[in-house]
Amino acid sequence: MSKTLPPFKYLVTFDAAARLGSFSKASEELSLTQSAISQQLLKLEEILGQSLFFRNGKGVSLTAAGELLHETVRETLLRLATGIGRIEPYKSSDSVLIACPPDFAQGWLMPRLSKLKLIYPAIEVWVMTEKEVREIDRVDVDLIVSRRPIHTNDVECVALLEDSSIGICGLQTAERISRLSYPRLLEKAPILFLESEPNWGGRLSTDELKNLQLTRGATIEDKRILLDAVIHELGIGYVSSILANQAIKEGKVKVLTQVPTKSLPRLWLMRSRLAPRTPIANEVFNWLLNRADNVN
Repeated sequence: MSKTLPPFKYLVTFDAAARLGSFSKASEELSLTQSAISQQLLKLEEILGQSLFFRNGKGVSLTAAGELLHETVRETLLRLATGIGRIEPYKSSDSVLIACPPDFAQGWLMPRLSKLKLIYPAIEVWVMTEKEVREIDRVDVDLIVSRRPIHTNDVECVALLEDSSIGICGLQTAERISRLSYPRLLEKAPILFLESEPNWGGRLSTDELKNLQLTRGATIEDKRILLDAVIHELGIGYVSSILANQAIKEGKVKVLTQVPTKSLPRLWLMRSRLAPRTPIANEVFNWLLNRADNVN
């Protein structure tokens, strides 16, 4: 493929000239002579075998081929710049990269990060929730929080938090149903379902609920959106206590203590046993353990 691609510097020059509509303005932006700009673009056209610019006395404009190429080059350079920007903090000794589940990040970690910043004012925390990480590469991640522990010789894995599913509802709904007994209270407000848990965490498959007249409020894919639906009085949810933790503390939702809880896999905290990418990773590891032990 490298044999068919023009030199990268030609593409940068092409982008500048195309954006600015002028070889002279491109030379100023790139700190090159106008002659060098012209020579690079002539060579680029020679490599591609087609004209990219209409040249006139006032400047230049793109041919149809030039417009098509510029669209691709512009998008490619933007993606490259974004990628370079994303890896910039990796070299910082004040950054720590934490891979964790979204419910843990929203319900437990984010509300506590301000306290971490008080201890380490310069720290930059990267919270990565897009995919579950199954191994620690000290370039890509410093710490992992997961419900799937990694028990290998090169990973230190310790229990962090217990978790369970709990029944919750909004404050107005609680005024109507919180004094009712379970399971009849489920008939008095819509039920909110996770797409991955059509039986409401397994509760609706039990004999005691088979004859209830339930109203389905919504089926939602994302646990965080389901919590938001509860806050907005759309119904009763059965969610992770860790996810609901902050909303409960802030008085946005009420726990329906009548609803039986269901144990969920505990969360584990992991780090490499090798020297960390940055010493602050070990400090944050210890801080997470300390905060997990601290009720507040």
